[in-house]
Amino acid sequence: MQSLYKLVKEMELKLHAVLSEALELKNRIQEMEEENALLRKELAAAYRRNCSGRPRPAGADVPGRGFINLLELYDQGFHICNLYFGRKRAEECLFCMAFLRKEQEPAAGRPEG
Repeated sequence: MQSLYKLVKEMELKLHAVLSEALELKNRIQEMEEENALLRKELAAAYRRNCSGRPRPAGADVPGRGFINLLELYDQGFHICNLYFGRKRAEECLFCMAFLRKEQEPAAGRPEG
């Protein structure tokens, strides 16, 4: 039977290993969050360029200030989908992204109004 001291020493070594892994995981998560924030900004910039910078065919709807406001809300971390509108987002929302994508599509197939 091992002495109590050896058991405590082994447990201490294991705890140090777990702590090391947790710190490494924390650093990776921080890097991923920074990358996510950068990608979110790039996505918002791409949507803005698509809204204002690219010439559209005649007769195509041009997204107005309302769409840009919704895009800014989404970029600030709020939902813009009809399910959770105005609530704070913890992560990307597929419904919001689908809404943004739908607003970027040409007017073909959408009813006038």
